Amino acid sequence: MITRGHYIGEVIDELSALAEQVKLRNRLGLTDLTVYSENFFRDILNVVLNIDLKNLNADRSNEPGLDLADLRARKAFQITSSATSEKVNHTLERITDDHLSTYDKIIVLAIGKKQSKYTLDPAMATRCRFNDGDIWDISTLARLAVDLEIERLNQLVQVIRDNVLRVRVELEVPDDTGRFPTSGFDRWEPRPAPKIGSGDAFVLFCRDGTGELPIQDEKNIRSSIQKLAKKLARTPRLTREFLAMLYELKESKKTRRSDGDHILLGKVEREYLGRDLKGEIGILEHEGFVSVSAEDVYDMGLPELILSISPNEDLNGPFSDFMKAKNMSYRKVIGNADLSAF
Repeated sequence: MITRGHYIGEVIDELSALAEQVKLRNRLGLTDLTVYSENFFRDILNVVLNIDLKNLNADRSNEPGLDLADLRARKAFQITSSATSEKVNHTLERITDDHLSTYDKIIVLAIGKKQSKYTLDPAMATRCRFNDGDIWDISTLARLAVDLEIERLNQLVQVIRDNVLRVRVELEVPDDTGRFPTSGFDRWEPRPAPKIGSGDAFVLFCRDGTGELPIQDEKNIRSSIQKLAKKLARTPRLTREFLAMLYELKESKKTRRSDGDHILLGKVEREYLGRDLKGEIGILEHEGFVSVSAEDVYDMGLPELILSISPNEDLNGPFSDFMKAKNMSYRKVIGNADLSAF
């Protein structure tokens, strides 16, 4: 069982790690915060204070001096990566009379560590009803978290878990070449280079079965093998592996729905343990590898997935027989987009 102390430790550790990132950015002169970072701390403040702050910069209009506010609670916040005396005084200078009539409390939240002492402009501080205690930092948030009831503490932990990785990415510092440690380009699955055979082995197999094969059919088969390899390569790996398993589990006995390779849809639903069965089938349908036959259950029987490795019947028809005769693996041919043995 996860304890309260574990939750508090997780909150403090994550917030402290963010504070260190901000500290590094500040040393490099990188002080801007994104709307996403502002919204992350908005959500944290909403949990720990039980209020409903809205982002005043959601449309990047940059509300002067303020970033977050709750009209009902009459509280407003400026979120900053660097809460120096100069920065705080500059914030106070930008507070308007309308702000002062709308909000009873204005707070500056430093995403990092605040200074031990501040030199505030006395006139501005008095006008804005502001003092040193209205300057918060990560330590302030940690202290507020410690006093939360377990239900709200759990809610806070969930907010942090759901968003902290994205915030860390937002706060990353580029290297000397301008490259960031985390790249969105690196988060895309690389496409494999398809391995394509000449088609000789498959054509020979078809000739042995029929005795002869028209030249045009041979050309069409060779072309279809190349198209199949490329189509498999552009299909996501997990989806290719899903298709390979469909072929491993398939049935070939003729039914009222199919006289070729097929598998009961209900069987797939029972045996597949992944989270996105609908998505996998949708991708395969789009590529033409499967079709769902589910109409008229009373007359046609249970719904089936009809398998079709190629729209070319000269390739699709003998495909499974060729795989079996050559003792080939669906996992290699389909899963790895490897048709080199064809």
